[in-house]
Amino acid sequence: MKRMHFTEANVRALKTDGEYADDEVKYLRLYVTAGGTVKKWGIYKWIAARKCGVRRSLGDYIDLPVDDARKAAIAKYVGLKEDAKPAPKPAVTTLGAALAEYTRSLVLNKGKQPRWADETFRRKGVYDDWLERPMGDITAIELEGRQSKITKERGPAAATRALKGFRAVFAYAIRRRLYRGDNTGMDLKLVESEPRERVLNDRERGQVLAALETDEFKFTIWRPFFRLLLLTGVRWGNLAAANWKDIDLNAAIWTIPRSESKMKNIMRVRLRADAVELFREQVGKDKTWVFPSPKKSRTGHIVEPGYAWLRVLEAAGIEEHATPHDLRRTFGSVLLRGGAPLEVVKETLGHRNIQTTERHYAFMDDPTVRKYLDGISG
Repeated sequence: MKRMHFTEANVRALKTDGEYADDEVKYLRLYVTAGGTVKKWGIYKWIAARKCGVRRSLGDYIDLPVDDARKAAIAKYVGLKEDAKPAPKPAVTTLGAALAEYTRSLVLNKGKQPRWADETFRRKGVYDDWLERPMGDITAIELEGRQSKITKERGPAAATRALKGFRAVFAYAIRRRLYRGDNTGMDLKLVESEPRERVLNDRERGQVLAALETDEFKFTIWRPFFRLLLLTGVRWGNLAAANWKDIDLNAAIWTIPRSESKMKNIMRVRLRADAVELFREQVGKDKTWVFPSPKKSRTGHIVEPGYAWLRVLEAAGIEEHATPHDLRRTFGSVLLRGGAPLEVVKETLGHRNIQTTERHYAFMDDPTVRKYLDGISG
């Protein structure tokens, strides 16, 4: 943090990201991000009784000149006297503890994908190194920097999902009085990424299958895992958490329970003979999970195929970016190009309605799609 005397000229000239404090109204703060293009006012007060700081937002610099910001800071600061009173020590102080409580509540209430936030936070480079930090110590500037890093390394969709998780955990902790402070995630704008249209073409599919038969992957769990994604079109999270109790290999049916389904409906995945054979290869490796974690993850099953998938792409010689979820889209496009009715694709992918299927595959503009779209009554 750098202290300075705020004037219109020097505030306007700031280009270096960081936190700046006024030497006149000492608790007035200016937060600079994005190389000086974003400047936000705030105040900071140290609460000795709680041994923590309290921050409050005052708005954008563009809407609040320096003199007005000082007046707003003084008025807001008076309201913080109430926060200065001693308060019971919160039961949860760290991000990891709040995450554990949030996940436990979702599990108890049978929430949709109850471990989604936990799995997101613990991925390397997301928030895994922040779990032991007190929640109030994580600043908006830090979070903005981390979101930029996630976007660069994992893509905008991953950054959006991470921020949604961050907001959800903070909101839960505030609601349950586990944390007294602001929801730092709300200071960042949530940018919804454009729907991906990436599918693997026939040549790339062949390259991936060939790579999975090389010595690097042939005797690992990743060979059956990625092959099954191509053969079933399920979401990779469902396959990673596949439980033997839900699979009937004799009937060639895998039933994904409502609690594990994104659409909150039971999904019955019909298994081809080669898919059944791949499942049989996993029999005996674990009593519960089809794909047990080699590293003994907290869930017991694999949770992050990203690094292995990048190695597969490299071995396959595919340079254009692709994700494990693109294999689901590839599966749907292969069905459509093979002449499958849109209703069949909807049922196979577990979409709730045919409009969802239409929306996800509108990018193909394929005669096959048009043929079946024309047959749908309005």
